[in-house]
Amino acid sequence: MTIQKIAEEVLGSRKYSAVDRAIVERICEESISKYAKPKDIIKAVKKELHIIHGAFLVENCHIKAEALLDAYSGGDIKTDRVLAAKLMALHISTRERLGEADEIYSFLSAFIDPGDGIIDIGCGFNPFALPFFTVLPKNYCALDMNLSTISLLAKYFALAKLPYRSELFDAASQALGAPGDLVFLLKLFPLLERQKKGCGFAILDALDFRTAFVSFPLKSASGKEKGMEVFYSSRFEAELPEGLTIVEKAKFNNEMVYVLGKLSQKLIRSFRREGISRS
Repeated sequence: MTIQKIAEEVLGSRKYSAVDRAIVERICEESISKYAKPKDIIKAVKKELHIIHGAFLVENCHIKAEALLDAYSGGDIKTDRVLAAKLMALHISTRERLGEADEIYSFLSAFIDPGDGIIDIGCGFNPFALPFFTVLPKNYCALDMNLSTISLLAKYFALAKLPYRSELFDAASQALGAPGDLVFLLKLFPLLERQKKGCGFAILDALDFRTAFVSFPLKSASGKEKGMEVFYSSRFEAELPEGLTIVEKAKFNNEMVYVLGKLSQKLIRSFRREGISRS
């Protein structure tokens, strides 16, 4: 059975039908050498897709979100926090932020200037949180692996009359061509590292940005603390490339957010000579 045929079987499932085909084929290629039987390969691919993507989607989340957008008759959608909260609740990652949405997005907004451009990698439903931002950027590029998510965000941006865009993207294998003033990698690092060791740092190292936000979950999906803060923060800080510095970090109920900046080569050489910590 070829990679293409296996991918077609996976994409034939309603749960994964909207996932970027290139991502499905990549995971098929990575799995095909591990299993002899096609059914075992298909099972392994679906399991991986569930871990890195499907587990975060509330049942029928895209259908429910589209219904909310189609029925919307309020005022300014980009300031409507009631609608934003309903949309955010349909995705596990953003639903976990709802209790502290004001605090989290005010913290992020403190680093945003009105003329900035944001690249939100592995965005999920995070762009629906725009009403909680205290500063809206000039440009916003939302990147995700699910075509249904991309379509929903395009509709949302159009209703909000914002010149923002959404695009399919495989963060674990594709290179970003365009620079961004700000980069979001929110709760994405563990999923990238699962797929390809060092992938998250490689993205940050390759991109031209002023500020990057990297966050990690502090609790499991069931709400249990399993030493995730120590595990993620210690590894992240220990492996941080020398070209990046920790500007600030903030701990919320279920999320640790790192604010990163890029160092000039002159500063890097100076730090090497003097043995100064970057955090």
